[in-house]
Amino acid sequence: MLAFVVEIDGNPVTRAGVEDWSLLTFTVVASRDKGQGRGDHMELRIGGLTLSAPGSPYNHVRWGEPETSLSIGNQVALRIVDTDSVDAPTHRYRSDQLVQESPFTEEEIRIMRYKDYLELKKEFEPEAAE
Repeated sequence: MLAFVVEIDGNPVTRAGVEDWSLLTFTVVASRDKGQGRGDHMELRIGGLTLSAPGSPYNHVRWGEPETSLSIGNQVALRIVDTDSVDAPTHRYRSDQLVQESPFTEEEIRIMRYKDYLELKKEFEPEAAE
């Protein structure tokens, strides 16, 4: 099957692939948010969408954290391979209107809430954040 072998600075991140894939994505995102004082942010996202049987929904798939933080100077490598050995997706969820499934695991939601908490603490209690 088709798979993406991903490394950051020579360290393995994942071997992403599923047998029933219809779309595999590898995205590096850099964003700048000067207005909120959060500064520059870079992340890596690896995901995709499965094929759908007639009358069945597609499924989204994702590997790794919702955000893999990157820094200036990181070397991100992608190798496209044909293999029988892949890492299972971190999360697989339905993509349809009838059944709404969260795109995030409970642990991912907790991590995002904690990051929000730290940002709010910086904003409303700057002396406590130092």
